Amino acid sequence: MRRVEAEALVGASREEVWDLYDDIAGTPRWVPFVEEVVYVSGPAHVGTVYRERTRLGGIAGVGQWEIVQHRRPVQQVHVSHGNGLDSTLIITFEGRGTGTWVHQSAELRSRLWGPLGWLHEAIAIIPAGWGVRAAVAGAKRAFEGDPPR
Repeated sequence: MRRVEAEALVGASREEVWDLYDDIAGTPRWVPFVEEVVYVSGPAHVGTVYRERTRLGGIAGVGQWEIVQHRRPVQQVHVSHGNGLDSTLIITFEGRGTGTWVHQSAELRSRLWGPLGWLHEAIAIIPAGWGVRAAVAGAKRAFEGDPPR
């Protein structure tokens, strides 16, 4: 299994940040690599299934995810089983004064065996890392705008 993580202090309340992540259909507005949410089975809760069209690192794809944990306003866990990988996305929200500490991690486990599985995970973790970092940065930008240059 491979794991990648990103975190940031977002200048908004935990409820506001939770609501941003909970609006699955609105994800393309703030996550730069999500081009379109092509299906969502309903409001975010345990059992909600959604499909998104992405372009990450120049690679286009459609992924299907299911929410398996939804503990408002503390943690969400989403899982996917595409491209020979079992992927878990874990997002936690911690109130910090006037902001929210967002921590997002992705865990990837290849369904291939032995060295081939190890190589599969080693390659797949690269765009997964880009994705986790881009999502956390996107959440920060959604509330704070682009940083000054």
